[in-house]
Amino acid sequence: AASDVYKRQVSVIMKILITGANGMLAKSVRKRLEKGNELICTDVADLDITDEKAVSEYIKNVKPEYIINCAAYTAVDKAETAGEIVEKINADGPKNLAKAAKENNGILVHISTDYVFGGDLDISKEYKEDDPKSPVTAYGITKLHGEEYIEQNTDKYYIFRTAGLYGAG
Repeated sequence: AASDVYKRQVSVIMKILITGANGMLAKSVRKRLEKGNELICTDVADLDITDEKAVSEYIKNVKPEYIINCAAYTAVDKAETAGEIVEKINADGPKNLAKAAKENNGILVHISTDYVFGGDLDISKEYKEDDPKSPVTAYGITKLHGEEYIEQNTDKYYIFRTAGLYGAG
């Protein structure tokens, strides 16, 4: 019996919290990481990332090595008229996760978007991570705020920008 416990402990590579667990991205991330890792998957019913105190307490209790933020307000067209909820989810949420990650020595992995750029780059070129940011949509502005809050509130983070998602769902 003791050897079974030992085998389980050694087989766990990382303890990872995945937010936005019911979304397409999180489902894909979970599928990629489920083997050999301890995954804690949350959605808004489990953890509201816009609630700073709840995020801080949850992460303090769970103590994940990595936090992968797949939660976002992603309805780009609706974001233009949705109001403050877009800023709360796309900017305040990542800020809360960054603060909690720093408090608990965790690493935040945040999924962002190419909408943080202005969209005026010559089509024959590719954006580089340090190109000037000049979002022109509410969605892009809030995602940029989220990136900035992460940079201001933790030193251990990765920000990935994608132009779109595809797959099941």
